[in-house]
Amino acid sequence: MQYALLAYSPPENTDRAARPIPGDLAGLLDRPEVTGWARLHADESATTLHNDEGRMLLTDGPFVDSKEYLAGLILIEADTLDGALALAREMLRETRPGTAIEVRPILDGRFRGA
Repeated sequence: MQYALLAYSPPENTDRAARPIPGDLAGLLDRPEVTGWARLHADESATTLHNDEGRMLLTDGPFVDSKEYLAGLILIEADTLDGALALAREMLRETRPGTAIEVRPILDGRFRGA
């Protein structure tokens, strides 16, 4: 089964694009069960389209207001939720303090990693 690992990070003052991925995390992203991943720009670069009962509204920024922002997503293959959680735990150990990883099963879709 495929799972999406949604990585949330606290706000930061550094340019995320200039910061390299830590070596241990980069190694985890290269594992065969990781089928694709994407790092995202900071939340202020987001534009959100809302369906308001048939009217389409466009707003700057993310849809939700929270202290953390969606920093990236990782697609993995795992036989069970426990397997997906185990890999998420390994990845979380390699992130900065305050980071959270949400694990969600994928219904369907297509994603091709870089």
